[in-house]
Amino acid sequence: MSVLSDTKEDKTKDQPSERRNNDVRLFKDLVTLVVGPEKKPFKVHKGLLCSVSPVFKAALEGDFKEAQEQVIELTEDNSETIEYFQFWLYAQSILDTEERVSSIEWHVLMELYMLGEIRLIASLQNQVIDLMIRKTAISKSLPEHKVMYDIFDKTSPGSPLRKLIVQTSARTGNLSEWEWGFADTSVIAQRDFLKDLVLELYRDRKTKQEQDFWKIRCTYHTHAEGEGRCSEDTPNPDRELLWH
Repeated sequence: MSVLSDTKEDKTKDQPSERRNNDVRLFKDLVTLVVGPEKKPFKVHKGLLCSVSPVFKAALEGDFKEAQEQVIELTEDNSETIEYFQFWLYAQSILDTEERVSSIEWHVLMELYMLGEIRLIASLQNQVIDLMIRKTAISKSLPEHKVMYDIFDKTSPGSPLRKLIVQTSARTGNLSEWEWGFADTSVIAQRDFLKDLVLELYRDRKTKQEQDFWKIRCTYHTHAEGEGRCSEDTPNPDRELLWH
């Protein structure tokens, strides 16, 4: 009995030490993200980056050039997006505590979502979804039409982001002020968006139900298999702004 008791006690004593070692590994080595055509460098901790993205982990710990040089080139991304991502990586929040939801541009939110989708960072994608819902409710506005079409150009059918954009557009968009075409946007993306919008308007007309997008935000989230769903009872952080 005494041996078993001592063993359990020893394991308990080791747990804080193991957690500290894990924390140290997260912040041990630095890697460089080289961003955009201007090749702007961003330094981040390798362990932290690998802990949020299996794509970055595979690149930095595999047999690729990135692992040898400890440098990842993000030629398709831009500095503004990566600045937000760098902040999110350390703070686990897209916005600083003093920043308002309305301060972040729609195109930045879209680009952050795409960064998360391509690098398999579901927690970043879900935070973007939540901010989009809050921004729509507070500002009573939708993303610029160019941003909407870009979303359809860069995502696949069935994307949670597509679904959110179409459903919020159907319920809060002012179609009389719509800009129906952009020469520099894929015709297929515009067609797919407008098709989905018409179908959603038809469904909405049949049900005639108002939707609380914050309450059902988990519908648009990305979760691993077996991961629990978000609570519908979580208060909207902007409820005072919405009710006054």
